[in-house]
Amino acid sequence: MFDARRLLTREQVLTVPNAMSAFRIILIPFIIWTYADDRHYLAFALVLLSALSDMLDGLVARKLNMVSDFGKFIDPVADKLTQAALLICLMTQHRHIYILFIILAIKELATLGLGAVVFKRHDSVNSAKWYGKLCTVVFEGTMMLLMVLPNASEELVHLFMFICACVMVFAFIMYTLFYLKMLVRGRERKIDAE
Repeated sequence: MFDARRLLTREQVLTVPNAMSAFRIILIPFIIWTYADDRHYLAFALVLLSALSDMLDGLVARKLNMVSDFGKFIDPVADKLTQAALLICLMTQHRHIYILFIILAIKELATLGLGAVVFKRHDSVNSAKWYGKLCTVVFEGTMMLLMVLPNASEELVHLFMFICACVMVFAFIMYTLFYLKMLVRGRERKIDAE
């Protein structure tokens, strides 16, 4: 049985990388506000700052030995909230972006559910995998380009959407396989122990 309270200890929460993840979450309303106020380049700069902070927090966590289970949880939350904010912004300019929002919601809810089951059974929080990081980089990169190209052609928007949808589906499949493998391994260990 797992103990979620151990994720909320002072040592788990109060780290420099976690402060950087919190900073990214705090940036989200400012990104939406500046984009809605037609200051697209400022919104782009804020997203770029958020992306750089995301890269830096992982480096700091590993270099200073500040990797924590809470950090493994809060970092992807900041990523997903930022991605949702970008889609909300871009839906005001490009009507079909809502399709990516639906894909993102399905992917994240499903992987969250699988991750919760793994956490409950194995009491472990798994860090982001390379395919999740690839998805974040491609997604945020293409969405940032669309932010500074508000008059992009429908063809370019659809191309970017297709690229994003492909990497999102790929990451979803890979995470699903990863979590299912963990669940099967856990069941096999339990049977072996009996």
